[in-house]
Amino acid sequence: MSVELPRCVRCRVAVEVGLSVVFRPDGRVEHAACPEVFCPVCGRTIAPGTPIRREGEQILHANCWVKRFRARTHTSA
Repeated sequence: MSVELPRCVRCRVAVEVGLSVVFRPDGRVEHAACPEVFCPVCGRTIAPGTPIRREGEQILHANCWVKRFRARTHTSA
Protein backbone atom coordinates (compact mmCIF):
# COMPACT_ATOMS: atom_id res chain seq x y z
CA MET A 1 0.00 0.00 0.00
CA SER A 2 1.44 3.35 -1.06
CA VAL A 3 0.85 6.53 0.91
CA GLU A 4 1.04 9.88 -0.87
CA LEU A 5 2.85 12.43 1.23
CA PRO A 6 1.75 16.09 1.20
CA ARG A 7 3.38 18.83 -0.86
CA CYS A 8 5.25 21.78 0.63
CA VAL A 9 3.14 24.93 0.81
CA ARG A 10 5.99 27.18 -0.41
CA CYS A 11 7.77 25.20 -3.16
CA ARG A 12 4.97 22.69 -3.96
CA VAL A 13 7.40 19.75 -4.08
CA ALA A 14 6.33 16.51 -2.40
CA VAL A 15 7.69 16.11 1.11
CA GLU A 16 9.94 13.04 1.40
CA VAL A 17 10.56 10.85 4.41
CA GLY A 18 13.63 11.97 6.36
CA LEU A 19 13.53 15.64 5.34
CA SER A 20 13.14 18.39 7.92
CA VAL A 21 9.67 19.90 7.77
CA VAL A 22 7.70 22.53 9.65
CA PHE A 23 4.06 22.04 10.52
CA ARG A 24 2.13 25.29 10.21
CA PRO A 25 -0.69 26.24 12.61
CA ASP A 26 -3.22 25.66 9.80
CA GLY A 27 -2.04 22.02 9.50
CA ARG A 28 -0.15 22.39 6.23
CA VAL A 29 3.49 21.32 5.85
CA GLU A 30 6.53 23.13 4.47
CA HIS A 31 10.20 22.23 4.12
CA ALA A 32 12.57 23.71 6.68
CA ALA A 33 14.73 24.61 3.63
CA CYS A 34 13.02 24.24 0.25
CA PRO A 35 14.99 22.63 -2.58
CA GLU A 36 15.52 24.62 -5.78
CA VAL A 37 12.99 23.69 -8.44
CA PHE A 38 13.83 24.15 -12.12
CA CYS A 39 11.43 24.39 -15.06
CA PRO A 40 12.32 21.63 -17.57
CA VAL A 41 11.23 23.85 -20.50
CA CYS A 42 13.20 27.07 -19.89
CA GLY A 43 15.71 25.84 -17.27
CA ARG A 44 15.07 28.78 -14.90
CA THR A 45 14.26 28.34 -11.23
CA ILE A 46 10.63 28.33 -10.14
CA ALA A 47 10.26 30.69 -7.20
CA PRO A 48 7.67 30.06 -4.47
CA GLY A 49 4.41 31.76 -5.37
CA THR A 50 5.07 31.66 -9.13
CA PRO A 51 2.11 30.35 -11.17
CA ILE A 52 2.78 26.73 -12.14
CA ARG A 53 1.31 23.81 -14.04
CA ARG A 54 2.07 20.12 -13.65
CA GLU A 55 2.77 17.42 -16.19
CA GLY A 56 2.84 14.28 -14.11
CA GLU A 57 5.42 14.97 -11.44
CA GLN A 58 7.10 17.75 -13.44
CA ILE A 59 6.51 21.34 -12.31
CA LEU A 60 6.58 23.97 -15.08
CA HIS A 61 6.09 27.73 -15.19
CA ALA A 62 2.51 28.37 -16.29
CA ASN A 63 3.75 30.34 -19.33
CA CYS A 64 6.12 27.53 -20.36
CA TRP A 65 3.29 25.01 -20.05
CA VAL A 66 1.07 27.15 -22.33
CA LYS A 67 3.86 27.45 -24.93
CA ARG A 68 4.45 23.67 -24.84
CA PHE A 69 0.71 22.97 -25.09
CA ARG A 70 0.31 25.29 -28.09
CA ALA A 71 3.34 23.78 -29.83
CA ARG A 72 1.88 20.28 -29.40
CA THR A 73 -1.55 21.25 -30.73
CA HIS A 74 -0.07 23.01 -33.79
CA THR A 75 2.22 20.10 -34.69
CA SER A 76 -0.53 17.49 -34.26
CA ALA A 77 -3.01 19.35 -36.50
